[in-house]
Amino acid sequence: MSSLKDQLSQIAANNSTVALDRKKRQKIHSASLIYNPKTAATQDYEFIYENSIEALNELIDIDPRFEFFTRSLFSESSIVIDRNTKTKDDIKELNAAINSYLMLVSSKWHLSPALYATEWLVRRFQINVHNAEMFLFSTLNYYQQPVFKRILNIVKLPALFQPLSNFVRSDNALSKLSIIKLFSDFEFLTLYCNYIAKCVSQKVTYTSQILFAACTLINMIAVNSTEEKKLSDLLPTFMEISAKLLVSDDVDCQIAAHTILVVFASTTALSKPIILAATETILANLKNEKAKRSALITIANLLETLKGQGNIDQLPINLYKLVDAKFSLQYLKDFSSRKESRNSDKFFTSYIRSIIRYDHDKLADIVEILKHAKFEKFEIKVIITDLIHLSEIIEDKSKLIGVFEYLVGANESMVLKALKSLNLSGELFEIRLTTSLFNFKESSEVTGDQLIKDVETSKIVGMNSTIQPFKEWLQKNSDFFYTKDASILAEKDQVFNKLLSLFVESVGKKYSVGLFLNSFFSTFEARITFLLRIIVSPAAPIALRLIAVSSTSKMISSVDNETNLFSIVPILIAGLFDVCKNVRSNIKILLHQISKRAATEHYFLLNKLYGDDVKIPMLSPRDSKKWLTRFLENYVVDNTDIAKYIIQKKTEKVDMFFWCNQALYVPLPYTKLCFLNVLTQYRNYSSKYSELLCSILKSYLEERAAWELRCKNNKTDFTKFEASIVSIISSSEKNAAIIDFIISALKTQYEQLCDLVVQKLIQIYPKLKFANQLAIVNSIIETTAIEDLHYDSLAALQSLPIDAEIFVSILQQNRINGDSGEENIKKRRRKSSSSNKAALKKEEVSQIAEVHLRKITIILETLDARRTIKGTEALLSLLFDHLADLETLDQDGGLPVLYAQETLASCMLNIISSLKDSGENINSIRSDIVVSAIRSSPSPQVQNKLLLVIGALAELSPETILHSVMPIFTFMGAHTIRQDDEYSTHVVTNTIKTVVPALLKSSQYQKDSMKKTEEIEFLLTSFATAFDHVPKHRRVSLFSTLVKTLGSRDSVAPFLFLLGQQYSVFINKFKISAGKDLVEFTKNFLSKFSAIEQLSGILGFFQLIDLLPVEPTEDSKEKLLHRAVFNNGIFNFNRGELRTLKKNLFEYTNKLISENETDYYTSGGGLKFKILSVLIEAQDTNNFAGIQSIKDVFGKIIEEILYFINNCENILSSLDKNGVASSSSVNGNNDNEVDYKEAVTELKDTIYSLLTNTLELLPIQDYISAIIPLLNNNKNDLEVKYHIILSISSKFQYEPMTSSTIADEIIGVLFGNCVSEENSSPVIIQASLNVVSSLFDKFKNHLDPSKLMEGLTICSTFLSSEKVEIQISSLACLTNSIQILGVKTISFYSKIVPRVLEIFKTHKTKEETVLKYDLQLAINLLFAAIIKRIPMFVISNLYDVLNVIFFSDEVPEDIRLPIIQLVVEKIELKEVLKNLNKIWLSDISLTSNSVAISLFLSTLESTVEALDKKTAVSQSPLFFRLLLSLFEYRAISKFDVNTINRIEASVHKIANNFVLKLNDKVFRPLFALLVRWAFDGEGVINSGKITRTERLTAFFKFFNKLQDNLKSIVTTYFTYLLENTNNLLLEFIGRKNNDENERETLNLRRLVLISLTSSFKYDRDEYWKSTARFELIVEPLVDQLGNIENSIGKYLVKAIGSLASNNSGSDDHNKIMNKLLIQHMKATCKSTEKLWSVRTFKLIYSKVGESWLVLLPQLVPIIAELLEDDDEQVEYEVRTGLVKVVESILGEPFDRYLD
Repeated sequence: MSSLKDQLSQIAANNSTVALDRKKRQKIHSASLIYNPKTAATQDYEFIYENSIEALNELIDIDPRFEFFTRSLFSESSIVIDRNTKTKDDIKELNAAINSYLMLVSSKWHLSPALYATEWLVRRFQINVHNAEMFLFSTLNYYQQPVFKRILNIVKLPALFQPLSNFVRSDNALSKLSIIKLFSDFEFLTLYCNYIAKCVSQKVTYTSQILFAACTLINMIAVNSTEEKKLSDLLPTFMEISAKLLVSDDVDCQIAAHTILVVFASTTALSKPIILAATETILANLKNEKAKRSALITIANLLETLKGQGNIDQLPINLYKLVDAKFSLQYLKDFSSRKESRNSDKFFTSYIRSIIRYDHDKLADIVEILKHAKFEKFEIKVIITDLIHLSEIIEDKSKLIGVFEYLVGANESMVLKALKSLNLSGELFEIRLTTSLFNFKESSEVTGDQLIKDVETSKIVGMNSTIQPFKEWLQKNSDFFYTKDASILAEKDQVFNKLLSLFVESVGKKYSVGLFLNSFFSTFEARITFLLRIIVSPAAPIALRLIAVSSTSKMISSVDNETNLFSIVPILIAGLFDVCKNVRSNIKILLHQISKRAATEHYFLLNKLYGDDVKIPMLSPRDSKKWLTRFLENYVVDNTDIAKYIIQKKTEKVDMFFWCNQALYVPLPYTKLCFLNVLTQYRNYSSKYSELLCSILKSYLEERAAWELRCKNNKTDFTKFEASIVSIISSSEKNAAIIDFIISALKTQYEQLCDLVVQKLIQIYPKLKFANQLAIVNSIIETTAIEDLHYDSLAALQSLPIDAEIFVSILQQNRINGDSGEENIKKRRRKSSSSNKAALKKEEVSQIAEVHLRKITIILETLDARRTIKGTEALLSLLFDHLADLETLDQDGGLPVLYAQETLASCMLNIISSLKDSGENINSIRSDIVVSAIRSSPSPQVQNKLLLVIGALAELSPETILHSVMPIFTFMGAHTIRQDDEYSTHVVTNTIKTVVPALLKSSQYQKDSMKKTEEIEFLLTSFATAFDHVPKHRRVSLFSTLVKTLGSRDSVAPFLFLLGQQYSVFINKFKISAGKDLVEFTKNFLSKFSAIEQLSGILGFFQLIDLLPVEPTEDSKEKLLHRAVFNNGIFNFNRGELRTLKKNLFEYTNKLISENETDYYTSGGGLKFKILSVLIEAQDTNNFAGIQSIKDVFGKIIEEILYFINNCENILSSLDKNGVASSSSVNGNNDNEVDYKEAVTELKDTIYSLLTNTLELLPIQDYISAIIPLLNNNKNDLEVKYHIILSISSKFQYEPMTSSTIADEIIGVLFGNCVSEENSSPVIIQASLNVVSSLFDKFKNHLDPSKLMEGLTICSTFLSSEKVEIQISSLACLTNSIQILGVKTISFYSKIVPRVLEIFKTHKTKEETVLKYDLQLAINLLFAAIIKRIPMFVISNLYDVLNVIFFSDEVPEDIRLPIIQLVVEKIELKEVLKNLNKIWLSDISLTSNSVAISLFLSTLESTVEALDKKTAVSQSPLFFRLLLSLFEYRAISKFDVNTINRIEASVHKIANNFVLKLNDKVFRPLFALLVRWAFDGEGVINSGKITRTERLTAFFKFFNKLQDNLKSIVTTYFTYLLENTNNLLLEFIGRKNNDENERETLNLRRLVLISLTSSFKYDRDEYWKSTARFELIVEPLVDQLGNIENSIGKYLVKAIGSLASNNSGSDDHNKIMNKLLIQHMKATCKSTEKLWSVRTFKLIYSKVGESWLVLLPQLVPIIAELLEDDDEQVEYEVRTGLVKVVESILGEPFDRYLD
């Protein structure tokens, strides 16, 4: 370790370096956040300071805290602060201020003032160097923004930030992955967390920073989630930073800490103490309301991660108090009901257990949490157990009632199991809580006395409860003694409930039941009625009910026999509805006890049982005795359905009357419920009995609130009670009062009551009288329209089985315009009424109209829901009337009727469908109203619905709506089909399918076909006009449906004609894309039709084109005016526009018929595919009629096309078919003659193409059958034949090989055309031969050989033709024939090849030759075929063939090169080499055609590569003669030097490849020959042209390449040129600078030096270590330094260095070379000579310095002298070059040698 002195001195040295090194200071000063380095370097501190102060003031305006720094970092004195001169303490203070500034400015980096202010700290205090860590931390969260890149580019990266080094001054942007890698360093992570902690402590955090920190830390957790050890290492850091964030008052910090804790806890299991501590920390600092939700979720999630025992323990008391202080109970209730609380069950469990443990006042409030939060089963079980334990110790047990009522309702069995596990029964627990909880359906047969007797008191009152003496307890509750002489059954609920609770408490304390009763009740009547009320009270515990039954039995025994106790039997009967079998069993015993008593007339409490002076009609004693006896005989305890035993059939009326009175007068809700259920469930219950109970319903609505309260007080289910009240309504109710109750109830605000009444109404509605049905429905409609009801009245209406008669009555009552009357049916709808408009403007009338509209809407919705209703004419008629009314409300009142109209339309559709099924004749159809509504409605949905109505009406009564058809379709064309939705499309399609057939079937169209055609065309025109507005993807379906419905036979052609007109418009307006789309649509449209339909449509289309006039005249206009497809625009066209239209129509048809590849992938397939399918299917089924029909239509189409071709002039001129000219034609001028001819030509071309494409629609056999007559018919125009011939090739393109026989047939016809005198047109011959050639190429040897031979004969004859076109076609045909037949064509070789060569020579030099490229290409391909198939015969003409290949200038090289390759592969290589030598000397070397030379060299290269060694040896003299000739090419070539060099490079490559195939014995004499040629001129071909320098240059270039390839193998070959090279070097020494050929000589000198260098370098046989050779070469080589040119000096240095390296082992040779080199470093030498000598020594010493160290003393004086040389370059080279090299070898400074 270095001493302090050393460290201080090092620091001082560094500082002095910076201070004194101007470049380093300038570099530091130029580091800038804003400016580029050049600009920054020129700025002074004053300028920077002024800008930063302005920026700082802007920051102060944003955040006043920045003002602090105006007194330190940005004070005026800071301009002169130099941190290099400051003390350690000063530096510490400065860094602290800078760090504080950077933490504060961190949130402002996105603002320009922050950059400009910080610029001062960068430039003055170099914070990018000294505070780089804090600088980067403050901007790290901006890593994806430019500001971070700026800072990164100027900071000195600290060690921990090295992963970011790849992004410094780089265009690469930082990614999230880069940040994760950065934070993967634990030390860096800790440092950043400390930085965040500092920011928190100084309160300078901000949202994006905290978000970045949180996300980064979470990413680190995720990255290490599978490595438990790393997570455990991270835990302290994460806990620490979380704690720091939690103590902050900033919400973002707290939420970030919450997030980090949750993620960490979910990744790894934290211990319970850590989680509780974290929870306490979260709560302790929770002040801001915005963080409460996040804190609660975090706490819940943390607790959720706890596992194992104790994970749901109650919270510690201090933690519970914190939770209670931070979160109100209401807040927790609300939280528990939200979705985000789904993972909070453990928290809520612990919280509830804490309340049970610490805070009993909140027990009632935990019910809502239990309801909403999701708990596990074991958690609920623990809570129940805690509550049971609490019940033992809590004084006020009523606090537990609400909780246990909820828990029992949710899971009764779980509560009972929990009680059982604690050795408690449900009955006793009910007594403990003084309330009823359980439904004991099954229990042991035990009385109340037995239940209490043997049970310990502690189990009832609890372990910690003390039992006071009865007297004390009695004295305490003396205020509740009951002293009235009245029935407790009629007493108020509050009084009874208090007495009940006291009774339960006394039983729990095991006080005597009799003692309690005698003490609290002064009369016998009060005691017995109290017990009776307990028996039928749901609020009483089961055990208490059992005790009450037992006690009642005892008390009855004490009643005298004169008293008839049947009066209490109804109450006991109600008790038989108890869910507990034990209770029912004991009551039955009690009833048996009563039945054994005498039947006297003195009934017990007859007029006081249900209240004072409440007289209850009773059965006679005798009847009551019988009833009770029969009931007990029939009643079985297990059967709870006892209604059939209570109302006995024999005494039905008496019993019903008696029990109705009981139900009327009994004051207890539960008992009343039981009695009403008994009565209404009786099978014979009807309206006559409901009338007895009518008084209950009359007063119920007013008393409902009181009854609801009583049910609550008595723990009676109010829903069941109210259901029993509603059940009073009988199934066939006739009582007006009850009907009124129904209507009134449905108007109330009680949703439950309304729902019950609606359910009852749905059941009884069909059996109600019509008047009652109508009244109820009317009432519901009225109230629904006027106010918002508390039930779904519309659903109720829709659920009622309302029939058509009701709807007719309701609709009739709600008319606006009154009865329509028969006389008005045929009238059209009026448009509007000013009186109506005026009336509807009044507010009162407007409000009435709105209510009326709501009523109508409700009625219509109800009717629409009744889809199965049986329709009637009256109902349909009223719907028409209401449609008119709605239009009135819309037009005159401006009311929103659209929904009502749409619903009404749906209703009409349902009614019409019903009427159609019934077959009923309808006379009241008002289609005019529907049409008017369609036109006036702005809604597409309404229009669509009404159009469906029209369609349905058309099926129901076609004749009735015929007069409305045209307006309907006009409207559809203008509106409906423009809608882009499935429903509108369905509507239009349905309307077309329904209305159109009705239209076509009508009698008037059946009689008049012309009128029918006119209507069809009118309909098509209506729809076609809107074509552009129809959504593209809907067009095909819509228009194909329309045309199919109208009948394809009559409508395809006119529709195509209409589309053709649109196509013409598009083309004329240059809307090419729209035209393409139209053609594409038409193809898809036609694919929906069969082949015969498409062909018939095309034929009709041609016929319509034929009807077009040349120019509109009055006669033509009159003929066509009635046809809608010939619109007025056509008649306004002039002659030119009509010509264009016709041409475009033919072009349109041509595009429809022509097929491309995409047509094969359409869903329906193209026309060609369909025709083929029909023909194949017809052949398979022997359906010859189908085939014939196709052929007939096709024939007519061909006739039409031929007619158009033959009459093109007539079509475009004013001649009619008879050739008579019109007056306009006669008087026309000749100015338009040219335009006319062009138009005729264009039209003919289009129709020819149309003919071709039409013919191609047929299968190949039928196609050939169709065209042969056309080709053989000499009457046909040659142009027709020409176009037909052209189509043949494309037709056969995709045909299989099995079609070769058909090809033979057509080939024969084409050959016939070629030799026929009538068809001797060159065009026909050329086209025929081209087609034959393509057929030859396709079918090859599948064709008849005789056809191939015939083709050879004919084509070889046509080679003599003067027409180049025919020659080319013949050559192509011959090529394919030879390719197929091969050697069989040998007899034609002599006829073909000489003629072809003659043709090539003839046109070779002709620049004006047309189709020169095609001709040369055809000739080349012919020779390729010949070479491939009959190569042996080509040798005789190989020279000429190669000549053709090389000089076919028009043919691209990529075509000729494969032919050359074919020559090399197929022909003997020595012949190829001979001919290449010959052609080079005679042609190639003399040409300026660079491509020909390139091809020659490619051929030569391929030949050499393909040569085997034996052939190469035999042909080596020939090759080297050719090589010498190639070397001499530079002397005779006219190319530039670069081109020659590239040629020679190729030659060298070829020569090297050839040499590799030779052995040393063969190559040495050949190499000697090359040397003699180069140095002596032996064997020079161009002796007068090539100079010695050029020969030597060519040789040394070759030799250098040879050495690079063969290396040491050819080192000894230098013997052949050693002397000559020595002489050449001497020549270079004596050369004068003004040499005429200085450039060539310089290049030669460079090549010689390179050659020597390579030879020295590759010497592996000590060739150059020979003293003789060394001494011979060393002196002339070293002496080159005397006059070496600077441009090639480096080559000389390398050569001498290589020689020295080669001879480094020989001291003598080293001395010689050292001496020679020193001679060139003397003071008298030239500067350049010394400079290159120094560089030579430098290279030698760097290579073999150790070998030359012994010679260093001789060099030292020279070096010393050169160090003071006048030439600075020499001095600098010695000092920085040679001396440094020598020092590196010596290992010590060179100065000591100089001293």
